[in-house]
Amino acid sequence: MKKTINQSLSILAALLFVVSSTVVAQQSDYQIQQDFRAEYSELVNRVDNAVSSEDLEGLNADIDGLEAEYSEYSDIIDAALYPETFSENISDLRSRYAASEQNISVIEQLNERIRGMMEELDQFRNQMANLDEEQADLKQQLDRSSANERRQAALIRQYRQNLEQRDAFVTEFLENLMTKYQSMDASTQSEISDAAERLEDNPVEVLKTIISEYTSTADQSSDLSSADYLAMRAQHGYFVDVWNRIGDRLTNTFTPDSPVQERQEVSDLLAAYQASVDNKLWNALSTSFNQNGIELGSFTSSDTFFDAIGIYVGNAAEAALESNSEEDYEAYRNFANYWNSTVKGEWGELLIEGNVLTTAQMAEVDVQLGTWGENAPPTSNLMFILFLISLAVILGLVVLLVTKKS
Repeated sequence: MKKTINQSLSILAALLFVVSSTVVAQQSDYQIQQDFRAEYSELVNRVDNAVSSEDLEGLNADIDGLEAEYSEYSDIIDAALYPETFSENISDLRSRYAASEQNISVIEQLNERIRGMMEELDQFRNQMANLDEEQADLKQQLDRSSANERRQAALIRQYRQNLEQRDAFVTEFLENLMTKYQSMDASTQSEISDAAERLEDNPVEVLKTIISEYTSTADQSSDLSSADYLAMRAQHGYFVDVWNRIGDRLTNTFTPDSPVQERQEVSDLLAAYQASVDNKLWNALSTSFNQNGIELGSFTSSDTFFDAIGIYVGNAAEAALESNSEEDYEAYRNFANYWNSTVKGEWGELLIEGNVLTTAQMAEVDVQLGTWGENAPPTSNLMFILFLISLAVILGLVVLLVTKKS
């Protein structure tokens, strides 16, 4: 009896040991699964919430450590993660890390680009402000110096130099814009657009400011020559060319919410700038021609300016053909000299760049001028005079002979 009881107790103890071992093993497996899940979730949060390279530091090593620590328990973890697996979780974590690293790299590059752009715009604004201040000071001095012609001439030269410096500076800025944005693809536009929201002034706004200031300069300018206003017209032509090349990309990048409206605003500003320049240009050109003894008909546009020159040359050529006077010939020489030395020689490039005259139109005037030149020289009276002299001599001899016979 006693022996039976001892055997029963032994069996019970063995069963208790097996059960307790199984429970401990189950608790240990469960703890491994829970620990893996907790560490995995922490790493996922760190990767997904990273916003800088500093946030990613050490994360790759921690992922390697997680894989090394739990790889021997992969079967246990697979059972808890089903239908997912331990390997899939590690792969997903690495993919998240790679994507986050790429995104952060792009963001930091864009941030650097934006910082550079902000510095460029700040430098541009400061330089423009200095040029504007110098220009305003020169304008005030010009207004006060009307009584002193020599001083006024010197101030006008300084004023022109200021305009030339401004043109060169703005041209460099626009060339830089074209280099950066002329070949920019849609993906890059979108990336920059997201980052550019932090800019106080974007290139589109800066460009609008530039055009407005040029318009103001044209409105306020006085005592400038035809060449000065032609230079303004040429600068306007350059603005139009730049805008046609990169306007769409700039507005799509920096004003994505209203690109069409922004493009229209810039186009309107360019039209206003041309109108301000033209308001002074046509009068200046007419005065220049008149001061050189060439009275053209009235003109208020590029087309009517070309027509006025053509009518003047055509009428003069016809008049020369009819009268062949020395006066007509002098008018031809005066116009030819002014046309070749000043209009074509000094203004030629500005006329073309400012869309005032085309190369073909100037060539057409040259052809008309050639016809005028053929008709202009006065017909020589020398032969007629020699004929009269010869006739007089002959008559004299006849009279002399008749007298001797008598």
